[in-house]
Parts: sequence; C-alpha cells; structure tokens
Amino acid sequence: MSSTDQLTDSVTYHSAWYRRYRHLEGVDNVKKRLERDALIHALASRFQRPGRMLDIGTATGRYPILFARAGWHSVGLDISPVAVAMAREELARSDVTAQVNFLCGDIRTVALPEGYFDLVTCMMGTFAHVPKADRVDPTLTAIHRALAPGGHVAISNWNVAWPDGRMLSIYEAADREWLTQATPTLEEMSEMLTAVGFEQVTALHICPFTDTQIERWISARMDSAERIQAYMLANEITIPGQMYLVMGTKA
Repeated sequence: MSSTDQLTDSVTYHSAWYRRYRHLEGVDNVKKRLERDALIHALASRFQRPGRMLDIGTATGRYPILFARAGWHSVGLDISPVAVAMAREELARSDVTAQVNFLCGDIRTVALPEGYFDLVTCMMGTFAHVPKADRVDPTLTAIHRALAPGGHVAISNWNVAWPDGRMLSIYEAADREWLTQATPTLEEMSEMLTAVGFEQVTALHICPFTDTQIERWISARMDSAERIQAYMLANEITIPGQMYLVMGTKA
C-alpha cells in the first residue's frame, strides 16, 4: 500500500500523540465524554442485552474497554501498530482482558467474520481518514457485511460547518485544515450509509456548545455540558453541534 493510500496519510499520529489523546483534559476531555454519552443514549433503545462490537480506528481502545465493562465482547481495530500497542497496554490494566481483542489492520482489507457483530463503531472523526474513493466500497460495504442482520453501525464525525469549533486542541493547524476538507457532512454520511443498504439512518448532534462556554463551566466546576446535552437528547431537541453521530441498521 502506498503512502497516499494510508488511512492516516495527512495527519501524523505517533506515540506522543496517542499518549496525549489517552489523557486529554479540559475542553477536549469534555468533548470525548459528550461523544460517549451521545452514543450510549443512541444505543439505549436498540439493545436489550450486550452483544459483540467492533470499533474501527480504536486508538487507545476506550470504546472496546467501555463496552466490555458493560458485558460486551469487543474487538478494536486500528491501522497503527503504535495505537494497537497502547490499546493493549490499557487493556492489560483493566478488569476485562478476557472480553477484548485488539487487531492491527485496515478495515478495507482485513478479514472479518461475516454477519458476526451486533455493533460497529467508528468514532471521533476516524472516518475522515478513509480516502473518498474507498468510503462506500470497500469500507462501508465491509462494515455492512460484518454486521449480523439487525446490527447497527455508529459513526461520529466533526461538523465542519460549526463556526466556532477547534476540534481537539492536540491537532496542529494544518491537521485541522486537512480534517475540515476530508470530513463528510452529515448529509453525505447519511447518503453513503443508505447507498450501502443501511436502513433507519438517523443522526444525533453532539456538543452544541462553544469551547468558550465549556471552558467557563469547567472553571466553575460545573458539569453543565453533560447535563444540557443529556436533556436535549432526552427531549429530542435538535441543535447542530461540534460533532454529529449517524447510525444505521442492517436489515
């Protein structure tokens, strides 16, 4: 595979980056929590019991470990050997080592069991790193194939139309610019899922706050961001935010 075909071709991810990502603080940490909370909310009505999940672009493995602690059997996949090594370090310190497996591989080419997973996630803007020509086929096609009938896909991306979002502060300016250009809009993401055959394609908006608002709440030791988003999700109040979560179901 040439360098231009790598999923991470335009943003430099290295061990220091992953270490910082693992221990994000302040506004960045709030954004990670808001994404997690939105995903949990979206799944609450879709699953009555734990199943099997695959997390693509797993980075430090937070979602496979989180789901394993809720009773799931989880697989984390990442193209970066550095990320997989760090995820395995995190797993070794956890209490769910028997329920999680981390693999180094490319979703476009890795061999996955057909119809095996109940949930496939691709979070925190990972999908932007898939070359545009490969997004529907082979990427989303592979995800659809790996899901069991009735299984769900969940993909979160940055909202490139958000006027006051800095994404994560650990990104350099050039990386943020590249991500802005590479990230699909909510409409584009929904259309791609539909094209592959996913049904019941729905979306939730994540972090409908500016960084300045979040910083003020943090300085006042308030969890307002989490409380307000939870209220909005529970009452189906739709306001675009810094991120979006789109979900689809395999018929």
